[in-house]
Amino acid sequence: MQSSNAEKWFIGIDGGGSKTRAAICNETGQVRAIVVGESSNPLSRSWGDVEATLRQLIDAVRIKAGAREEEVAGLFIGLGGADRPQIKERIQHAFADEWGERLLIDNDVLAALYAGTWGQPGVVLLAGTGSIACAFSKDGARHRVGGWGYLVGDEGSGFDLGKKAAIAVLREYDGRSESTVLTRMFMDHYGVERPDELINLIYGGSNPRMELAKTSQLVEQAATLGDAVANALIMQAVEDLLELADACLQKVQEPVPVVLAGGLLTAGTKLREQLVARASFQTVIPTVSPVVGALVAAITRLGLAVDDKMAEQLRVSAAVLEKSHI
Repeated sequence: MQSSNAEKWFIGIDGGGSKTRAAICNETGQVRAIVVGESSNPLSRSWGDVEATLRQLIDAVRIKAGAREEEVAGLFIGLGGADRPQIKERIQHAFADEWGERLLIDNDVLAALYAGTWGQPGVVLLAGTGSIACAFSKDGARHRVGGWGYLVGDEGSGFDLGKKAAIAVLREYDGRSESTVLTRMFMDHYGVERPDELINLIYGGSNPRMELAKTSQLVEQAATLGDAVANALIMQAVEDLLELADACLQKVQEPVPVVLAGGLLTAGTKLREQLVARASFQTVIPTVSPVVGALVAAITRLGLAVDDKMAEQLRVSAAVLEKSHI
């Protein structure tokens, strides 16, 4: 039981495919600690490993802030796929006995959304290794567009951009397409002398999807140099992402902001610049990381509101910790 006189704490976890971040704040929004751990993606790691990572982060962030477990009023765990019954049940089975009603579970896209809306409804448009648009409306309804994976979806994503760039390089090599500086960039990136040598490295990589997604940075560099092929690829990605967001907004049928998330849209990329310029909807570029959005989820799910004063406290205190790499 939590004493009414005890200080209230909130823990937010933003799980990811490459790393997991946990943060803790008090009831005024003062972020006292942020810690980073391994991936907590239940689709790419065993559940035992995922649970161990989550427990370690919860304990680490709580101890760092000097908070007792009984003083934590809300724990939000945001993981990819956590809105699906099977994964949600695993999390509940592992943590419900000790956390009870204080435990809040949802998809990590909610943390990304709340990093831009501070707990209010909206659409999150995510473009990282993959892509997806998700809407959370005022009446509690949810809508999803895209996110069908690299074989049948992920349009406008880092993987999609990298794959199309590799295709452009090989088409030039075949004499089927115009010349592009991407050819030299890809050969330098993979350390080969000829474009046809890329094939073994692309197909034989340990994680071709992730490795091709990283080459989306080469497309950005080439576009900045004025390369026509790279610029065309970026514009196609922009159109694909706008299509995702527009379709999601049509499902919501209410004017809500679109929060940009994922590496391609949170960094100052040419892709983001062009998307914002062409969007027919309100776009929001978050000023805090998704782990702060996870804290907002922990706070608002208990019926509390994040007002302007608390939002500013969350933003400033989190920035200090992230700047010092704590």
